[in-house]
Amino acid sequence: MRCAVYIRVSTDKEEQKLSLENQKSLFYEYIEKQKWDIHHLYIDVESGTTAKRENLIRMIEDAKAKKFDIILAKELSRLARNGGLSYKIRDIAMQNCIHIITLDGAINSLTGDIQKFGLYAWLYEDESQRTSNRIKAALSSKARKGEFKGSVPPYGYRLQQSKLILADDDTPNVVKRIYRMYLEGKGFDSIARTLTREGVPTPAQVIGKKNAGQYWQGSSIKIILSNPHYVGDLEQFRQTTKSVTVKGREQLPKEKRIVVKNTHPAIISREDYEAVQRYMEGRKRQQAKPKAKKHLYTNHLYCADCGKSLWYVQHRKGYVCGNYYKHGKHVCSQHSIRENELTGVILDDLRRLSNTLNENDVMEQLEFKVKQAAKQAERQVQSLSKQIDNLKEQKKGFIKLLASGMITEAEYKEVTQSNNEEIASLQSKLVSLTANNSNSGAESMLRMKKELKKFMGLKELTPDMLHRLVDKIVVKADGSANIQYKFAATAII
Repeated sequence: MRCAVYIRVSTDKEEQKLSLENQKSLFYEYIEKQKWDIHHLYIDVESGTTAKRENLIRMIEDAKAKKFDIILAKELSRLARNGGLSYKIRDIAMQNCIHIITLDGAINSLTGDIQKFGLYAWLYEDESQRTSNRIKAALSSKARKGEFKGSVPPYGYRLQQSKLILADDDTPNVVKRIYRMYLEGKGFDSIARTLTREGVPTPAQVIGKKNAGQYWQGSSIKIILSNPHYVGDLEQFRQTTKSVTVKGREQLPKEKRIVVKNTHPAIISREDYEAVQRYMEGRKRQQAKPKAKKHLYTNHLYCADCGKSLWYVQHRKGYVCGNYYKHGKHVCSQHSIRENELTGVILDDLRRLSNTLNENDVMEQLEFKVKQAAKQAERQVQSLSKQIDNLKEQKKGFIKLLASGMITEAEYKEVTQSNNEEIASLQSKLVSLTANNSNSGAESMLRMKKELKKFMGLKELTPDMLHRLVDKIVVKADGSANIQYKFAATAII
């Protein structure tokens, strides 16, 4: 019998590490006594209520592949403290003729002792829910005493013995500036651009978060402007989990939140805070409007310097670099271009081409391009075939090394598996390339003929024709554009 041993501890604390080692010893003794084999030890350090455990997921996938015959666990709660997950594991095991045995004697499908599975699944989930409720009650008690229950304090504060105190840096002044700028009429993104331009550390940078972005975001400004902690009050339990088995969070109504007044130094006056909330609500109503229109060159225009897309700006009747528009001139420059001017240039280009080229001339050029593409594809086919032949020759060499004792069987399996995977990947590419090459020429010519007829009779630039005729437009800092056409030479304006 091949055994999948599942071991789970909730944390990586020292006492839990000891539990992990004790579980291993129990399994070794049990398996030795039964004279079975260990297929693999699947070990997770995670809560039993969640299904998102790396090695549990791996074990389930291996079970579906029938890589073992028995799942061993110390008790059912090690596998899951979630009734739904417990039943899922049981059903997958039964469907693949795999037995489940727990060392506490509660479950043993090998001997038919599985009648109490549902009872134990319910008991362990109920125990987890009661534990969760006790933890919430303890946190609620601390919150009512004015203790901050989170691990990350709001921007502008730091934690000292579970209390919020003013940070020793300049962040409290930054919070004041944010409120002041908003009351002066600046929007979220405008404030964010100002702080980014000045090099003010972002909230993620202040707490030392890995991969913290260097740019302020409008969403971060909104969070700061909406946080009631800045008036000196603690407002906690604004969200809660629905249950131990459902990890989604839900907003609690204001009457169910825990609010304790004057627990810590205020950064913002109550009057300013309330004024900001009214102002935000008013702006929200004013900005309620249909979804923004997708403009003609959306997803076609790119900045020549930073590579970001250009955004349409209504009052400019044109486009500017999205990076510049969001973060300011220290990140990039405008790279602006007007929509009607760009459209005029493209239409002129296309009309000029239609006047100077007849259909036969263009089709000859297109046919030449198709033949070039076919030759390139053929070269790729030859290259792939040669790589596959070389890998097959390598396999013969591996066998000789194994026979001579130069490599072990385990090493042979490892290199052979890698070799086979590479061959399979190359063969898949070869089949795909061969199939595409056999049909692409005729299909390309037919498609190009249809496009050409539309191209010759073009009266106005529609989104559909722009998509068919223009590949990409790169706008430089001086407002000039490099237009990359799909069926013609690149144009510069």
